[in-house]
Amino acid sequence: MAKPSCVLAFSGGLDTSAIVPWLLDRGYEVHALAVDVGQHEDWDAVERRAIELGAASFTVRHVSAEMARRMLPLAIGLGATYEGSYRLGTALARPIIALEQVKLARALGCSAVAHGATGKGNDQIRFEFAYRSLAPELEVIAPWKIWDFQGRQDLVDYLQAKGFPFEFEVNKTYSLDENLWHLSVEGGPLEDPASPLPLGDVLGHVVDQFVGEPLESPAPQQLTLTFEQGVPTAIDGVPLELEALVKRLNGWYRHAGWAYDLVLENRFTGVKSRGIYINPAAKLLHTAIDALARNCLNKPTFELHAELGKRYADLLYKGEYFSQQRQVIEAAGMAAMQPLSGKVTVQVDPALFVAAVDAETPLFRQEVATFEASDFSHADAAGFIELSWLGNVGGAPSEELEEETLAGSDHGLATQ
Repeated sequence: MAKPSCVLAFSGGLDTSAIVPWLLDRGYEVHALAVDVGQHEDWDAVERRAIELGAASFTVRHVSAEMARRMLPLAIGLGATYEGSYRLGTALARPIIALEQVKLARALGCSAVAHGATGKGNDQIRFEFAYRSLAPELEVIAPWKIWDFQGRQDLVDYLQAKGFPFEFEVNKTYSLDENLWHLSVEGGPLEDPASPLPLGDVLGHVVDQFVGEPLESPAPQQLTLTFEQGVPTAIDGVPLELEALVKRLNGWYRHAGWAYDLVLENRFTGVKSRGIYINPAAKLLHTAIDALARNCLNKPTFELHAELGKRYADLLYKGEYFSQQRQVIEAAGMAAMQPLSGKVTVQVDPALFVAAVDAETPLFRQEVATFEASDFSHADAAGFIELSWLGNVGGAPSEELEEETLAGSDHGLATQ
């Protein structure tokens, strides 16, 4: 009988390093897959570790550009944000990683896929929803749900007992996850919402790894972004592919205070989490696209655009990328983004704000909005108010409401 084989999403960290011999102990042939979604790694070192641990093969797939092409246009164009502050990060990367696992598993004839996500977080859902949608015939192995290890010390002890010389921190100060779109910082002091925010510590020891070395050119204090149907295509008139554009913005502004979001979020599992998300490109682009949408979309379409961004973020957060609802929301989103072309000038110092919007099809009309003389008929507003009141408020107030309003109330504006 042939030995069962498995493709493991392998990062080279403690968890996935322990999973390799653990799977071998259970009779699996292990094929380690590292997926480059924009993080900075020594891939040769990751490969050496996988092979030393006993993996039958190691593969690295460089899909940062694919992630930018597939995931970022709607995430940018709809300003997709979960619960108002999480601009998506791992939620964008996990479907791509799972897709690459499935592709490799089929190419190698493997019978299973495995991941190192815990049972507390969202990544387990994102991986396993993707596996079920793409390849329901594959066995899914989630070691954290079935092994007896309880924490990092157990994993270190296990690897040492196996004779592996790798050094891992037993008590990590922070847990980091990086991709093209963001760098997340979780764990340590951040786990206590009552503790002071250790921003200086994070700035001093973490952010310098984000997007590699600083760019040679200094970060401009003001820049103009060109958008075509909601997707950024140039900075200060210089055309850039989306991946390169995002990397440049992240490199320039990763130390800016406005680039940090301290988020206390509701995980899909019901467990709350707290972390710092470093996402300068995302925050800057979301600020710019909001200004462009306000200029180019009428009120109901603008509200629909905002709702689609929220729904799209919720969907991705919950791991529903490979779904019918994602296809429907993306189709509607692209329609809402179609008018969003033009240039947005953004000021980044002393704070992040939009300085100017030059839209190709603006609905803002200066000749109507002006305080000076115009062709606008103020008298027309009388009929507008009458009909709006009739439809939205309508009828005379009841005696009780009238008495309460005139007398004031404990929770309203009491008369003096």
